[in-house]
Amino acid sequence: MSLSFITENSARQLLDENVARHVSKGFIQPNKGFTQHCIDTGRIAYEVANKIRAKHPSLASCLNPDELRVEGYMHDFSKPAEGVEFHEIGAAHQILRQGARELGLVTGGTESQRVVALRGIASLVPPDFALFESLGGRDYPNNSAFPNKIEAFRERVEELRRELVPGKVLTVEELALPLTLAQQVALYADLTNLNGKAVSVESRITELEQRYATLGRGYNPVYAELARKIRPRILTVSSFIDGLLNA
Repeated sequence: MSLSFITENSARQLLDENVARHVSKGFIQPNKGFTQHCIDTGRIAYEVANKIRAKHPSLASCLNPDELRVEGYMHDFSKPAEGVEFHEIGAAHQILRQGARELGLVTGGTESQRVVALRGIASLVPPDFALFESLGGRDYPNNSAFPNKIEAFRERVEELRRELVPGKVLTVEELALPLTLAQQVALYADLTNLNGKAVSVESRITELEQRYATLGRGYNPVYAELARKIRPRILTVSSFIDGLLNA
């Protein structure tokens, strides 16, 4: 029996239920576009991966469209329960620990095949935004952008570093930066859609800076500064993926 990955409809139900379960925490509100953004991110990642594979057959082995699709659905999964800070760690850890039995992200195949697939999906999540800087970069765990919150995630960070690649302990760079083509496609998919519309990565980064810098529900000046800081890195990734798609 071959591996099967969660469908869009099932993912939509899973996301809606997760938001409803944690609505009292106030991080994510129902019917405000959260689920649709995740679904759109999964769809875009799948489409971009297939386009790159078709245009550049030598890169086909670097991209698993189904793993990228599921990562898109799940990349913000921990936000309703824990908020925006370190959400990449929360989501990746849930995928790794709960992805098969509790969440139903991967079914069929052998247990070892499911484990490999979940590691692949989980490894795409941490470079989603500014986790490297949030963790403190090369000074991790010191100099975290969120020193009052990092301790709540330290154990999960270390588990991901030890378990995402068997037999190797990842550096913070290897965990949290978009170093692989698959991680770059995942990042690109997340940052090219806004409220159901296709947007440029540059305009999306600008939107994030402004949203987090504006007083109101989403106000988070540290995140606004992180968005500004990572802009050059994100635009480099965007230019590279656009180049592959337009070649």
